[in-house]
Amino acid sequence: MEKPILATTLKSVIINSKSWEDAHYLWYDEREKELKIKGLSIQPIIEWKTLLKENPEKERKVYFNYVDKVMIALYPDLSKEKRTKIARESYFNSVIKFIKDNKNQVNYNIIDYFYSLKNKYRLAIITTNTQSALEKIIKSIRLDKDLFDLIETSKPEEKDNKISVFKRFVKKYGKPSAYIGFGEETMNYCKSENIPHILVDFEKKSDSKDVVRNLKELKEKISLLKC
Repeated sequence: MEKPILATTLKSVIINSKSWEDAHYLWYDEREKELKIKGLSIQPIIEWKTLLKENPEKERKVYFNYVDKVMIALYPDLSKEKRTKIARESYFNSVIKFIKDNKNQVNYNIIDYFYSLKNKYRLAIITTNTQSALEKIIKSIRLDKDLFDLIETSKPEEKDNKISVFKRFVKKYGKPSAYIGFGEETMNYCKSENIPHILVDFEKKSDSKDVVRNLKELKEKISLLKC
């Protein structure tokens, strides 16, 4: 009989979300340089910066609209899929650079704990990082490749959509016994599919009482799982 699956993600669990959030700024800085070198208008970036300053919540919802505008300006002759692929590859390069420069954002205590669970569970990672980016991130934080038994990533031409990746995982491997992660959209998906979920907030961003805030609380939650 196969061991039950315990699934998780990189962002906000193994590595703090700041690594991905601050990479957005690095990405725009690099694209602004590209536009200037090519003698092109930086208007899409000015619009993004204005919205970010005036309405951060709205900016998060329409983030990809401005990415698309920048990429169309830089690569007008490429297909939408190719522009998306280039944008995501360059973004993940920014993420990896930030992680390499800020190793304090890695939750090594959580990684060590996950290793201790491998005798009981098959560990899975469900991430919107591409396979290539995931491999580079794992290497940058010196994480052994054998930690995860099952891996599902975004396709290079896809935009960031965790639910699509999650659905692919379930189709291939079945539902995990539990999912450890963050984010309202993903947790709502788990609820709708009757997948037990553990909502983490190691960075203490939420006032909710229904979140796990440290390793001790995570261990308690996992010990209560019925597998």
